[in-house]
Amino acid sequence: MDGFTEKLRLIYTKLFNENIDKFTEALIDHQKFQKHKSDLKSEEENRKQFFLNRKTVLRRWLMKGSSCTPDFQKSFNNYKISSYQFKGKPLFTLDDFRRSSNIEAFEDKIEHFLHNRKRVQIKSDYIYIYIFCEIKKKILHYKIVNWVKGGGGQTIITVEREDIRYRGTFSLSDENNIFITLSIDGITLYFLFHDSNDSSCPYIVGTSMGYLPHDNKVPRSQKVVFAKMELDEKLFDLQFILNETESISAIENRLNLNFQDVKVTHFVKYANKFKQYFSFFRTLSKEKYKERFYYRLAFKEFYAVQKLFQRVSNKETYFIHDYQRAVCELIETVEEIKNIPLYVVMELTENSIFLKLTQKNLEVKKRFLKLPFNANITIKIIFVVKDRRDVSNQIKKLLNKLLDHNIEVHLINRDEIINEVNSLDFIFIDLRDKRDFVLADPIRDNKDVYKLFTNDVTMDEYKTDYQKFLMKSVKVEKS
Repeated sequence: MDGFTEKLRLIYTKLFNENIDKFTEALIDHQKFQKHKSDLKSEEENRKQFFLNRKTVLRRWLMKGSSCTPDFQKSFNNYKISSYQFKGKPLFTLDDFRRSSNIEAFEDKIEHFLHNRKRVQIKSDYIYIYIFCEIKKKILHYKIVNWVKGGGGQTIITVEREDIRYRGTFSLSDENNIFITLSIDGITLYFLFHDSNDSSCPYIVGTSMGYLPHDNKVPRSQKVVFAKMELDEKLFDLQFILNETESISAIENRLNLNFQDVKVTHFVKYANKFKQYFSFFRTLSKEKYKERFYYRLAFKEFYAVQKLFQRVSNKETYFIHDYQRAVCELIETVEEIKNIPLYVVMELTENSIFLKLTQKNLEVKKRFLKLPFNANITIKIIFVVKDRRDVSNQIKKLLNKLLDHNIEVHLINRDEIINEVNSLDFIFIDLRDKRDFVLADPIRDNKDVYKLFTNDVTMDEYKTDYQKFLMKSVKVEKS
């Protein structure tokens, strides 16, 4: 008997218990299916016939014998059997089938593989599980204290935390994936790790899947650490690993995804996540970087982002520190809306966005001037000046340029209006829908920031103010 045929029979009898379908599935090149399928048959019928043809060939090889054909050698890497692993290495190589000898070694290889698969596999060097508990705001750790052989290739494990014991299961796949389930406080947690056999690292990071304790219908996932030795829970690498995880809580399955508007629920979730980050950064500043101004200031600046998301999630007014950036975003917004009126009131000083000559200011002004042509935006600007009858040449050039771009311009003296209005600098659109806003720098606000308003009451106040400006201002004509 040819050595190739004898090896196939060993695989057929020992590895697949003479199950010809499983044997065929392990030695079929599915990539050839596309080349051989007929357009006259359905794909399902075609695939079935392709499988039957391969089974017939393999059955003939088993009964009558065969050599290691060129086709077998060419397709070997596409066979399922080529992906079988034993202790991190391929179970079979193409050379195993090319050589007619080494039958005894080939059979031993199969026997060792089967023996290893049947026995309970334990990665007993890993015994500590670390997970961040959002409810308790701290890292919890569990120690595996007992292993007991179970059925189906699983091991029954007992873990302990603060003298309380919990039951679970442990299993190891052929690909070296570690699966652990734990039942803790009535909730079943599922852990998945992949051990790359890197002995230099005392832990591996995996995924925890389970349910929120207060609602078993809501799945969630986060990072979890499986360690060979007990780790210091104040170890900053460990804290970063477990805190940086994005805990996914699937409340989204309760939302109507056909609803077009942005759900505030999403902002609330992100606001809470930013709050957790800021709390973590504050802890780092106190414990790790208390003498490092570089990090302390960066973490403190993150506070502004946290407060912004909190305000947005509560539908409150929020602050704008970079007016130029806000104007750029405003331009892009009205470009998207198109065919609307844009109302601008601006105190015209040397610091005005229209008078500064930096490259970025010039780019912003250029885009602004194109709005009437590119997006059919009707723009009305009321400039607040010290004396409208005595303006500089620079301002006159600006006014003429705006008029050249079909922008309506008015002038008003500062002293005539300042005591009657809320702001000398504001921009708004009024579409009577959810896109309405006012971007303003309130006169009586001590903070050197702009504010963004969307509530109806404040919107109405600024619309009224705009009418006051309009009535007292003088329309500019081309000079």
